[in-house]
Amino acid sequence: MWILLSGLTLFGILSAMQMFLQKNGARRFLIVLLETWGLLIFFFYDQWQILAVAGIAVLIFLVWGYLSGRSRITSSIEIPFFGATGTMLGKFTTAMLIFMILAYAPQLSANPVPLSSQGFRIFFDWAAGIVGNFYPNLTLSASFGTFAQGVASMEVQDNPTFSGMTIQEKNAAVSQTAAEIATNFSQTAAQPITPDEATSDAFYNVFMGMLNSWKDKASSSFVLTWGVLLFFVLRGIGIIFVWLAQFVSLIFYEILLSAGFMRIVEQPQTKESIEYS
Repeated sequence: MWILLSGLTLFGILSAMQMFLQKNGARRFLIVLLETWGLLIFFFYDQWQILAVAGIAVLIFLVWGYLSGRSRITSSIEIPFFGATGTMLGKFTTAMLIFMILAYAPQLSANPVPLSSQGFRIFFDWAAGIVGNFYPNLTLSASFGTFAQGVASMEVQDNPTFSGMTIQEKNAAVSQTAAEIATNFSQTAAQPITPDEATSDAFYNVFMGMLNSWKDKASSSFVLTWGVLLFFVLRGIGIIFVWLAQFVSLIFYEILLSAGFMRIVEQPQTKESIEYS
């Protein structure tokens, strides 16, 4: 993963610097074509239809990013480095995510859903903290057996006949209800759930069971929904990538200016404007 992120960061930095270094539109478009081909060549043996769609999407977003960045540079009084590179790298990030999701989509239908238990546990712990504020008597950080006992106790409390039972009868009712809850969870889970299993792992098994069942029943809609969800999640995280690439690009930018390879020259320009009488 770190090698992939490092490669994408370097790719984004070079793309951002190319926006400053290349003024000719035809040469810039040629470089975009070569960049797109450089991505496609690694997936030469995949389905050409998907590669064609992915390549066209990458080409459109990279050209869009270059044109938007150059437009901000030429229309501003001063060189808007962060504005131009932010526009360029934002489109670059979108292009890379679309390409990776489209290239990965054909493998999703034949492979397990790529969701690790560690990643799910992070989300579960966050959600458990919120649930604990509303249900303080419900324990989500212990074993699944303890969780089932807590849910069963909450359910039987609403039963009018429960208050008239003896302690032994109450314990038996809670245990029976907890066993029914565990059975219902196990029917949906991808793997059998044991009482000693952590509650987060039990919910992970249930969630994976639901996803795999959905994938088996409606593969096309599952892949589409999973791809869209994955895109928006990664696009939100991609903001951090854009900031990192901008920071490193600024270092390259200042080095090129200090070395005299590039110069910032002030030019008086006249502009047309629309006025109203």
